[in-house]
Amino acid sequence: MNVGPDEHSAGIKRRTLLLAGSGAGLLGLAHVASAGEASAEGARLHLAEDGRTRYQVYCGADEDATVLYAANELASYLKSITSATFPVVSGDTPPSGPPLLVVGRNNPLSARLPKSVDYAALGEDGFALRAVAETVFIAGANPRGTLYGVTWLLDHVLGVRWFSADYTRIPAQRTLKVARESLNTDEVPRFRYRQIYAGDSIDPAYRHHNLLNGNRGFENHPVPKHLDTWSTYWPADPFGGNWQEMVPDESLWYGGQVLAMDPRTREMATDNLVKKLRERIAAGLDPSWGFEQADRGWDPDPASKEFASRHGGALSAAVVDLANDVAARVRQQIPEARLSTQAYSFSFSPPTGIHVGEGVVMTVAPIQANFAHSRFEGDNAEIGQTLKKWCEVADDIVIWDYTVDFAYYIQPFPDYWSFGATVQGLAEHPQVGGYFAQNAYNAAGTEFAELRTWVLGRLLWDPSLDPDALIREFLRGYYGPAAQTIYSYMKLMRQSVEDTNTRLVYNATVNSPYLHFDTMLQADKLMAKAEELVRNNPDLRAHVQAVRLCVDFVILMRAAEFVRIAKLRGLQWDPDLENRLPRFEEEVRVAGLTRSGEFGMTPEQLIRQLRIASAPATPPATAAGLPLEDWVDFQEPALKLYGPVTTILDDPDASNGYTVRMPGNRPDWGVQLTLDGLPTEGTWKVYISVRADTGSAAPEATAMAAGVWPPFGNERTITVSEVSDGSYHELELPGTYRYDAENIEYVWVSPPNSAEIPYVYVDRIFAVRV
Repeated sequence: MNVGPDEHSAGIKRRTLLLAGSGAGLLGLAHVASAGEASAEGARLHLAEDGRTRYQVYCGADEDATVLYAANELASYLKSITSATFPVVSGDTPPSGPPLLVVGRNNPLSARLPKSVDYAALGEDGFALRAVAETVFIAGANPRGTLYGVTWLLDHVLGVRWFSADYTRIPAQRTLKVARESLNTDEVPRFRYRQIYAGDSIDPAYRHHNLLNGNRGFENHPVPKHLDTWSTYWPADPFGGNWQEMVPDESLWYGGQVLAMDPRTREMATDNLVKKLRERIAAGLDPSWGFEQADRGWDPDPASKEFASRHGGALSAAVVDLANDVAARVRQQIPEARLSTQAYSFSFSPPTGIHVGEGVVMTVAPIQANFAHSRFEGDNAEIGQTLKKWCEVADDIVIWDYTVDFAYYIQPFPDYWSFGATVQGLAEHPQVGGYFAQNAYNAAGTEFAELRTWVLGRLLWDPSLDPDALIREFLRGYYGPAAQTIYSYMKLMRQSVEDTNTRLVYNATVNSPYLHFDTMLQADKLMAKAEELVRNNPDLRAHVQAVRLCVDFVILMRAAEFVRIAKLRGLQWDPDLENRLPRFEEEVRVAGLTRSGEFGMTPEQLIRQLRIASAPATPPATAAGLPLEDWVDFQEPALKLYGPVTTILDDPDASNGYTVRMPGNRPDWGVQLTLDGLPTEGTWKVYISVRADTGSAAPEATAMAAGVWPPFGNERTITVSEVSDGSYHELELPGTYRYDAENIEYVWVSPPNSAEIPYVYVDRIFAVRV
């Protein structure tokens, strides 16, 4: 059967760039032989001569849609590279005469390969390349391995680069000669499970092109049949944990989780998991599922606490014992069943005297790490030791890592070199079989998502590669003449984190110390230079604009503060709001930004917020007449908001144009100003501007409580009578404080204890020098 060579791209819009001249010279490859190479002709295969070819692409009649797709993709990209047509033929009998590119293992030719292939050693995703005379064989143990073999040949040998879902660089080389040694290799990935969970990586073709085989969280996204092939090493699982779903009897719940040691818990969980796995088997899916804690804390029951005390005091002991017991029971009925459970939050520390059992995959999530550093080095040394201890008690581990700022997906998050060092450290431990990088999973157009996807895809396959070299290659391919300037910007942000000794946490505010005035001014200049360097190339300019978006975002959010700093220093600096705001809107459009953060705003809401936040701040009454250096105003962008919080924009009652609105009858809201936002010099008093809709609440009812915690442990109870007139009240917290990095953690406002207060409003928190 003859198959059209362009079917692989049907229905998918992509931008491709044909590169004139040698693909090897431009992209730094060594496998493609050019006319000037001093190698014997016999050491090279001539795939095309001056836009013509003698080759056909052949696959067996029994191959599935994935292998047939791979064969067509090979032919299509070869035509794009050489301008030659490579016919695709499928059948029981291979064509005679012309040399062949044989795709897949289910055909008569692959069965007679003179050079043996150990398919069992290739695993799920590995593949073998063989060049025998003029015939080239590309085959994996299964269809996905064959697909990755074709992808590897096109990428690592011929120079095609899938830098993003809609931007591919293809070398143009009408005469194509390939070194034989590059076509005689077995390739097996170091990590069995590989996924970057980012909205910018949702396209299945893009993920497979970068050898990423994970699909968790994307199960409901449509995938063509020929690409619907994913790793099952990490058991499928609903996000958020499902202990209570598998144990729905509320009498077996305790402390936010379940009675882990109760036999009834284990019996019910077994029954429901067996039912779930049988449903999956009936649907043609693998028999695996998660059995994991809810994403919250645990005040354990006495039996679970006592069991933990006998295993190093780690609550993970009860988690592991529960998973081991339930998995063993399930496997008595479904022998091939596999479950996953979590080492996360309260269960992060590993137990002693217990081993994770057969059929259980441990998901280890170091969410408390400093993401500026490898998870094994510096201030993450203790986390690294914990990861190593898990490798002593578990044989199958997936690391759940974090590679974005979840508060603001477009905030610079300088982990650009640390995630590579982390992967290399994990690769030293054979027990770690998978890596899942949680990025901006529910948004597109976010900070450097394509760079992280491309670099991690390569490192997860081969951790011996140089992360910095990979970053530089991506920048050259994706930003062209602006590559070095973008690289300098990345180095600037990374150095700023180090210089300010900032912990790069997963949910930092835009007021983080490393995003200070001096760094952002340098970043602004670099972005202007980068955009100028690519002004005549629409694609490259769009890529640069997507980075400049992040710089403009920080400057707009902190514009009022930066103007203040400039005045204090006697500098003439203008945030240029007249041009920066419209430019930001254009950058949002070009980048395709869909959401500002994990629980963030739409682009329209974000732009409205920036128009307000960038306006000059109004000094609080308490600071009236004081010089600029004696008071600091923390508006909403500096605060961390928890629970059902709504930011009201254009609030006519708010002195700064907007406020934070929280349901007064909910016990789970909160506002926090973290340590890194507090003044670092001098002695200060803290004030909070509040008001409330009191409803029918009595004047003595509590509207909220606030404090600075620690060192004083002080707290101020704010009653309805203090805010009932609807006006703003600057409520001084008891005591004063001096900056103490060891003790002061945050300024906080806590929930009310009255269900009769409809809403509470926090306008700002500010500090005034004593």
